This record gives sequence, structure tokens and C-alpha cells, in this order.
Amino acid sequence: MRMTLFSIVIILLFGVMGYAQESDTRTTSDYLHVYLDGANDWENYIKVNLWYVDYVRDPLLSQVHVLIASQPTASGGLQYQVLCIGRNNFEGKNDTLLLVAPIENTNRQTRDQLTNVITMGLMPYLAANGQQKYMFFDYTNKDKLLTQSVDRWKNWVFTTTFNTNLSADQTSELFAGDGTISIAKITDQWKHRITAGLSISNNNYETSTYSFSGQTIIKNINLLTVKSINDHWSWGLQPSFYASTYSNVKTQFSFAPGIEYDLYPYSQSVNHLFTLRYRIQPLYNTYIDSTVFLKTKEFLVNQILDATYTHIASWGNISSTLTASNYINHSKAYRLDWVNQLNIRVAKGLYFSVTGNISLINNQLTISKVNLKPEEIILQQRETLTNYSYGVQVGVRYTFGSIYNNVVNPRYEGGVNIDSEVINIETPE
Repeated sequence: MRMTLFSIVIILLFGVMGYAQESDTRTTSDYLHVYLDGANDWENYIKVNLWYVDYVRDPLLSQVHVLIASQPTASGGLQYQVLCIGRNNFEGKNDTLLLVAPIENTNRQTRDQLTNVITMGLMPYLAANGQQKYMFFDYTNKDKLLTQSVDRWKNWVFTTTFNTNLSADQTSELFAGDGTISIAKITDQWKHRITAGLSISNNNYETSTYSFSGQTIIKNINLLTVKSINDHWSWGLQPSFYASTYSNVKTQFSFAPGIEYDLYPYSQSVNHLFTLRYRIQPLYNTYIDSTVFLKTKEFLVNQILDATYTHIASWGNISSTLTASNYINHSKAYRLDWVNQLNIRVAKGLYFSVTGNISLINNQLTISKVNLKPEEIILQQRETLTNYSYGVQVGVRYTFGSIYNNVVNPRYEGGVNIDSEVINIETPE
């Protein structure tokens, strides 16, 4: 009797479990299985609004793997790439959608637009899954029926950067500041940029028996033209002007053609780039004082090799560049620079940046033969012979101008768009 009751309980238990499993299968099999990847802080919002799919924890269990990535645009906004990767019964069916979020977008606007794009990307899969009969759509932007967008900036973008340092006590004062302005126009095939920079440092020291005052001024103007060759190669041209009381350079005119190769295709530069760039830089120097090599003017030919890795994220970007250079007509004169830069998006068009650099130096051909005062050496008013240097720079950057330039073209700049040429601010290459 007990065995009979036990058997009945077991049969009923398995029956209920089987019914529950069957019921669960019927419930979930009607909904598309989606694995959401890269939504970060917006994942819960997307799931709440796109509730008519089943979200799985493993991409191998999904029918569609939704992968979200982003990178900056030329006008300071973000371009989102939504990859819909078919799995299981949708294996081989892949789709890519793009969303350009302009720089003036709020987080809420971008979040809503991204949710809509993900929904559109899932439409073919939802239709094939039989859920199309429950969908309804409308196009909310009616402005195009009345007028077309007009860009008063004609795709030109302007960027300004400013850094400053002020300190004083009873006997001394220090003021240092530098700023740059960059004007750029970027398309898929061409990139044009003009960057002008000025750096000023004033030191004053005064006691009852002694007085000293010194100033350092550095000026530079850089032009850049880049032509796209294919998805891995670009060529560029960089004319420039440089002057520095610190480096004893009255005027320097240079002209640098070069070529760049990106290990990753430029079209896939959503998250990172790894570029190699080679340039030949003929330059003509005139000096404030005669150099230690008794030169008042000089023609040099510099060759430069850069290796740059850049990681791009929604919060900004981080990059690392290793530069090796030497003068062809002075083969023993060489220099190595390692520059690391972090840019963090603070608000609309506003970035906080930190730059650090380390240099090994053996190419100081411009140093003055005039003996320096101890004060000039201590206060770093003039360049002295050295085998190395290092430094850290903190500042802000603000971008304004065209908001309709949605082109992503990271060529010849390692993916760090609208940034000053940090290596050339302090010393010429």
C-alpha cells in the first residue's frame, strides 16, 4: 500500500514538472532570445523599454547577440555601432546599424535614440520569429517635410585648449600659460587642420639685494592635410612654423610628407587603433644666438617614426605614442619620446585632459653657445644639455562649431580627434 502511494506521488510529481516545463517552453519560445552586450549603465533602461524579447545570460543561448560600441565623431559627438549577430536558427544573418549622437545631446536623448536603433536592428529577427503582427511604427520627425537642415559652419570645427599655472610668495612670482586653437574640416577622403599654439612663462625674483626677471615664449603653427588611400593606408603633409626663446630658435620652417598604416581597418576603429606613421621632415632653422656648433642658421633633414595605440570609449579616450627621430645629415643626433594622454568628457564639448611624457634626448643642435646665468638654468628659462626629460600636463579642451559633421576619420592622428600636437608644444621634433 505504501509503495503504491509512493509510486502515485512520484508519477504526479514528474507530471507536474513536465507540465511546468512544457508550459515554460510554450511561454518563452514565442519570444526572441537576445544577449545584450555593451549597453553598460543603460542596460536596465533598454530591457524595460524593449520588454517583448527574452534576455539570456549567455550569448550561446541567444538567437541574436546585440553588441554596442562607440567612438568620437569629428564634431565631438559619438557614433554608436549596433551589431546584430545571428545565432542558432539565425546563424549567418548579421546586421549593422549606426547612430550619430551630436555633442549637444543629453544622456537621456542618446539613451532613447540608442534604444530605438536597437529596436530597428531587431526588426528582421522579430519578423522571422512571428512577432511582427504585434508591432506598430511611426516616424516622429516631421521637420523634413518643411525644411532641410542648414549647417552655418560648413563642416568646420573649432577647438580651443588652455592651461595655466600661477604661484607667488614674498620674493618670487611665476606665471605660465599655454593655449592652442585648432580649425579642422574632415570628410571620409580628406582631413584638413590648422593648429596654432602659444606658450608663455614669466619668472620674477626680488629681494632687498637682488632682482631677476626672465621670460620664455614658444610659438607654433601646424598645418595638416591627409588623404585616405584605402582602409589601412593614408598619406599626409605637415608644413609648420616654430619659434622658441627656450630652444634658441628664432624661426623654423619645416615641410613633412609622410605615410601611415593602421593595423586595424580604419572602418573598424570603434574601440581602438594601432598605427605606424613615417615622415621625412626637411627644416630650416635660424637661431637667436650662435649655437654650440657655431651655427646662426642651418638646414636639417629629420626622419620620424611614430607607433600609436588608442583606446576609445564613451567617456573619452586614452592613447600612447612612442616616437623615434633622428637627423639624417647628423646620424648620431636622435631622440625618443613616449607620450600618454587621457581625455575625459565632462560636459557638452568640454574635456578634461592629462598628458604625461618621457624623453631620451641626444639631438640638441640648437643650444646657444652663450653662457647662461645660474638663474636662467634654475628657473628653466633656457634649454641646457640633458640626456632625458619628463613632465605632466593637466588642462581642459572645449569644442564648438559644426554639429552636422558625423564623419569618423581617425587617420594620421591615432584616433584622438581635434587634439593639439602635444609633442610639438615644448620642443621641435
